[in-house]
Amino acid sequence: MGSGTVGTVKAYLGTKKVKLQQDVQTNILRQIMQQEKQVAQDILETMPKALPNPPHLGNNLDIYV
Repeated sequence: MGSGTVGTVKAYLGTKKVKLQQDVQTNILRQIMQQEKQVAQDILETMPKALPNPPHLGNNLDIYV
């Protein structure tokens, strides 16, 4: 093989290596985000439900300009 061919093969393999690294990083990030989403859902489910405000609150608002 000539030096041009070797250089082309090395460049191709380098590109494949970078693509593989990016794919792995993307998959790890996706897994972390899924875990965080599950944790957030679990937290929301364990929080007590908000009580509705009494009907007399929030009916009279003063607006000043």
